[in-house]
Amino acid sequence: MFLIRFLAFFDIFAGVLLFLAPLVPLRLLFGHGLYLMIKGKLFKGDFFSAIDFAIGIYCIFALFLPLNFLNISAGAFLFIKGGLSMFA
Repeated sequence: MFLIRFLAFFDIFAGVLLFLAPLVPLRLLFGHGLYLMIKGKLFKGDFFSAIDFAIGIYCIFALFLPLNFLNISAGAFLFIKGGLSMFA
């Protein structure tokens, strides 16, 4: 139970970082991108883990060229997924 809430908290935090991608330090966004890619590979049988992996790749891509629509879409997905995991 603790692990699920711990991972959900980091999903919510990664979603907030994507909303604020042009304003956050590069190392923080890079670290959460790696976290999402590792989590996506760790739970690779799940469809949503594949989406986590893709968002992790986009987090690293957003360091160089953040796209507002993708930042909001990916951030909202992570925020909602983390909230559902946290309180379900």
